[in-house]
Amino acid sequence: MTSKKDIFLLYFLLIIEILILLNSKIVINSVIKSSKLFIFKIFSSLMPTMIIGLLLAKLNFHKIIPKFIKKTFGYLFNFDDVTTSIFITSMLCGSPSSASFINEYLNNGKINEKTAENLLCCTHFINPLFVISAVGIDIFNSTKIGMIILFFTYLSNFIKAFLLRKNFVSTKLKIENKKEKEKFMIVFKDVIKVCMMQLLVIFGIVILFNMLTILIKEVFNINYFFETIINIILEITGGINKISYLNISFIFKIFLSYYSLSFGGICIQMQTLSMITNKKIKYLKYFIFRLF
Repeated sequence: MTSKKDIFLLYFLLIIEILILLNSKIVINSVIKSSKLFIFKIFSSLMPTMIIGLLLAKLNFHKIIPKFIKKTFGYLFNFDDVTTSIFITSMLCGSPSSASFINEYLNNGKINEKTAENLLCCTHFINPLFVISAVGIDIFNSTKIGMIILFFTYLSNFIKAFLLRKNFVSTKLKIENKKEKEKFMIVFKDVIKVCMMQLLVIFGIVILFNMLTILIKEVFNINYFFETIINIILEITGGINKISYLNISFIFKIFLSYYSLSFGGICIQMQTLSMITNKKIKYLKYFIFRLF
C-alpha cells in the first residue's frame, strides 16, 4: 500500500509537471541559463579539484601527512589519520566533492557510517576557487573579501568538528596486499569516470532547483529580494549571483553571502547525499549543522 508520504510526493510531482507545461518557454530558458551557469562556474571549478581529491583518497593521502599535523588534528578533533586526510582534502577541494572522498573511504572500510555521518556535518567547505572568484571577485570586486568569507567558512567547520569530537570513532585500517595495488592509469581512468558521473548528477540537480525557483517566482509573483532568498535556500549559485543586485548594505551582502555558502542550499545538500552510496546517513543531523 502506498504511504501518505508517497502520495504527497506524487501529487507534488504532478503539480510541478503541470506548471512546467503551462510555463514551457520560461522553463526552457531556465534550463539554458542553468546549463551555462553549470558549465562556466560549477563544472570549471569542481572538476579539477574533484579529480585530484579522489586521486588523493585512492592513493592513500593519509600516509604522507606530517605527524605533527596528525597529532594536532587528533588532539583538537579526535581525528585519526584517515579522518584527518578527509578533512584536509575537503578544505582544499570543497563540497560536494568532500562527500565523494568520504564515500570512497567508507566503501573501502577505512571509516564507519557513524564517522562518515559526522564528517559530512563538518566538511562542508565550499570550493575555494568558487568563493574567491565567483563571490569575492564577481560580486564584491575584491579578492580580499573572498578570502575573508573563505576564512569564516573554514572557521565554522573547525568549530563544528570540535563540537563533534566525541563522535569520531577510529577504524583499524586493513593491511594492504601489494599485489592488490592497481596501476596509476587504471586508478586515474576510474576516477575520471566516477567524477563525470557525479558531475552529471550535480548538473541535473542544479537544473531542477533553478527551475523550481523560477516556477515559484512565476506562480507567487514575488519581488526580487524574496526571489533571491528562495534561490539561496534552494540553489546557492543562482542566489549568490543575485546578491550583488540587492538594494542592501555592503556588510549585509557579505554576511548573506557567507551564510548562503555555509547553508549550501538544498541543491548542494542533495548533491552531497547523492554521493554517499548504499549507506544510511541521517539527513536531519546534516541539515541542522547547515543552519549555523
